Amino acid sequence: MEMYNNALCISHAELTDGIMSAANIKLLRHRGQITQVRRACYGTSALYVVESLPVQYRAEVYRRYPDLKEQAESKPFVESVEPDGKAMQFFADYVLSDGRNLTTEKQREYANNCSVLAAFGQMLDRANSHRMRQSKGRINAGEFWAKAAAALPRLCDRWPNSLPQSPRRLRMKYAEYQAQGYECMISRKFQNKNAAKVLDEEQTASLQVLLAHHNNLPDTEVARRYNQVANVKGWPQITASAVAVWREKCDLVTAAARRGATNFRNERTMQVKRRRPSAPFLMWSLDGWTCELLFQQTTVNKQGQRTTTYHNRLTLEVVLDPCCDYPIGYAIGSHETPALITEALRNAAQHSRELTGQMLRSCQIQCDRYAIKTMTDLYEVMAHYVTPARAHNAKTKPVEPYFKHLNVDYCQKFDNWSGYGVTTNPKKQPNSEALNALRHHFPDEQGVREQIHQIMAYERATKREKFMQMLGNLKEENRLSLSKESYLLYFGATTGLTNALEGCGLRPTLLGIKRDYDCFDLTFREHAGEKWQVRFDPDDLTEVLAVNEDGSRRYMLREKYVQPMALAERRPGDAEQLAAVRDFNKQLEHHVTEQLGEAWQTVDRMIQDTDRQDALLLGRLLLTDSHGQHKLPAAQQRMSQAAIADVQYETVEPTPAMPVGWQAEDPENFDIF
Repeated sequence: MEMYNNALCISHAELTDGIMSAANIKLLRHRGQITQVRRACYGTSALYVVESLPVQYRAEVYRRYPDLKEQAESKPFVESVEPDGKAMQFFADYVLSDGRNLTTEKQREYANNCSVLAAFGQMLDRANSHRMRQSKGRINAGEFWAKAAAALPRLCDRWPNSLPQSPRRLRMKYAEYQAQGYECMISRKFQNKNAAKVLDEEQTASLQVLLAHHNNLPDTEVARRYNQVANVKGWPQITASAVAVWREKCDLVTAAARRGATNFRNERTMQVKRRRPSAPFLMWSLDGWTCELLFQQTTVNKQGQRTTTYHNRLTLEVVLDPCCDYPIGYAIGSHETPALITEALRNAAQHSRELTGQMLRSCQIQCDRYAIKTMTDLYEVMAHYVTPARAHNAKTKPVEPYFKHLNVDYCQKFDNWSGYGVTTNPKKQPNSEALNALRHHFPDEQGVREQIHQIMAYERATKREKFMQMLGNLKEENRLSLSKESYLLYFGATTGLTNALEGCGLRPTLLGIKRDYDCFDLTFREHAGEKWQVRFDPDDLTEVLAVNEDGSRRYMLREKYVQPMALAERRPGDAEQLAAVRDFNKQLEHHVTEQLGEAWQTVDRMIQDTDRQDALLLGRLLLTDSHGQHKLPAAQQRMSQAAIADVQYETVEPTPAMPVGWQAEDPENFDIF
């Protein structure tokens, strides 16, 4: 069924589908009783005017197709509509004044409106163009828009739209579309501010300040205070429900003031996502944690009264290698101090020697800002880069989630577990009544230390295999060794006393035993007047570090090799050690001789320069000697040594300051040994 030349027509196939036979159609057409407006050809069926059919057949057609005319009239409109991709993209990218985007349903609805209006405009232009080619007048616009409006309900099945179904309003909408483009479809309800009571900058700022109050004022209180200002300014009054809307709208601006900068950075700012190191010793992260294991402690006051407390906890300082969350070092103390951090790093250095055979340091250390000025020197010794985390930013440190792992997977299994933290939901905390009943069974401080040692030993045992496998990924340039000198300087123990250099070296008393240490550095013996502090490793006393009082000089000393007195008791290696000492003494003697010889040469040059200055003075002043002679002394200054010996020779006895055997003209023959 379709409209053809402004006439409602039916196809041959539709007529032969139970209405008329093909022979009857042919007969009536031959007699001229039905009108055929289009002949059949390939791909096109014959069309017959419905109004030309006999009454009985016409009635059957209308019975089968009650809205036949409406369908036929709307069919050209339905088939002419095509999707508009540009309209879809425009509405998808469109941003309203309050920052919102259009919903998907509205985007599709507005795009369909544009597609339908564009199709109507093309049909109107095409019809007018066709009539002009036939020298006919333009199509009646009112009639066209009436048919277009009537076709809209059928278009909605395939192209859902919100176009007005009034011919006049539809025509006006088309004109608006032609003038303004896609934007005319957007309803003004999305940007309607007619009912808004908070409009200008002053009103918005006043409301934001009240919402940002650090006391987190409720909506009713914010509305009350705002209305007090509104009465003075002549602004409209607002309600608590309006404040709730504005609270959500201004949430980002007021969040930092209401909940603090730390919370704002943790929850609102953009976070950086990082991956774990691919090998050990590329990065260490260290921090202290109050271990959630309670112990009982008894104190006695001045009056002798004993008081036992059960809420005591210890602090665990962990140096974590985040490649597999391996605790490379740790230390236990009453609270976090620089000394506790130093002990944890010392344990990390020692444990790295247990794992790899040598003490290694990390390429990078990540720490917090606790005692950063005091600990920076130590951090720079233990790592190539030091990267302190921003204050109050726990998310950047991988050691923080590791503490949660220790608390949940280990500490929670003990009866003296104290819970998570003061800000945790009370429903997830341990039963305080049960803890109070069990408090007498809590371990003492040493017992809790043993619990922590067991936890860390189990952590290392379960992760050591993976740690050693990943160690193969460590590149040689990132394998940074920790020298024994640096280790002893920062982690070595001291006796609290100083020692002076003796003939046998330094003789400190370490662990209750007097020991002898010396080194083969020639310059060490040049500072015999210094007082030396000895730093040592209680686990390895073969080497110590001697540091002077102001820390400007440092020497690594080895424990002196003990030679047997009896030749019969000599062992392999004794001869080599004795030869090393004798070679050192020879070098020392040669060094002293060479230095003293250079001093004598310098003095001799100084004496000769003095004699030349005397000759110049004699020639300039013309001073005579005791015999009244001037030319003879001047001539003697110009004569050679041999000529001077012929004129005058006097033997000079050696003085104590001038050793026997020394001659000024041959200082190289000087030898004190």
